[in-house]
Amino acid sequence: MKFDFKKAKRAQEILKKKLSLKPLGNVKLIAGCDLTFLNPYKTPTLGIGAFVVLSYPSLEVIEYAYEILEIKVPYIPGFLAFREIPLLIKTFRKLKNKPDIVIVDGHGIAHPRKLGIATHFGIVEKVPTIGCAKKPLYGNFKKPCEKKGCYEEIYDPKTKEILGYVLRTKNNVKPIYISPGNLITLTDTLSFMQTLKGKYRIPEPTRLAHNYLQTLRKGYNSQ
Repeated sequence: MKFDFKKAKRAQEILKKKLSLKPLGNVKLIAGCDLTFLNPYKTPTLGIGAFVVLSYPSLEVIEYAYEILEIKVPYIPGFLAFREIPLLIKTFRKLKNKPDIVIVDGHGIAHPRKLGIATHFGIVEKVPTIGCAKKPLYGNFKKPCEKKGCYEEIYDPKTKEILGYVLRTKNNVKPIYISPGNLITLTDTLSFMQTLKGKYRIPEPTRLAHNYLQTLRKGYNSQ
């Protein structure tokens, strides 16, 4: 399938106009999501999407959901959402317990066009989202100190505005890269993610979604 960059950029510009960064309301349910491809180097391929819904702040699992979908869009840096969003939406809409916020494995506004997968998903589904990535995509930043809880701002190299944060979730481990997706402010993004620091580098909602996904994948491969 040939990817149309011009159409994708136009779609992102249209969606960006709907972006709303406002204070986060009361959170009782939080979700983490992740997806994987049976053959990531092949297009089309089958993708498996997973959501885990937890109570907040106790982080007890309330619900699991997954879906499988044929993925026809190739991987293009900066346009990841077009490959992954259809599967995430299909899985999200399967949930019986709708979360008050979703932590997405990817970027929010820390993106060249301020429309990373967390922002894209949040706008389409009208739900507060935070992008939580393992690697940086866009922006300038300093390295935070090695102590758990340390953070540094991610700046847009062109406008100098703050796009998100590099956050150390464990002592002496690689940081994570967080940014608002939709319906949450920069300040609330940082303070909320600070509450999710646990035993692991990856916050519990996305960690559990990833683990669930790996279990699903093993079951699928064994068939």
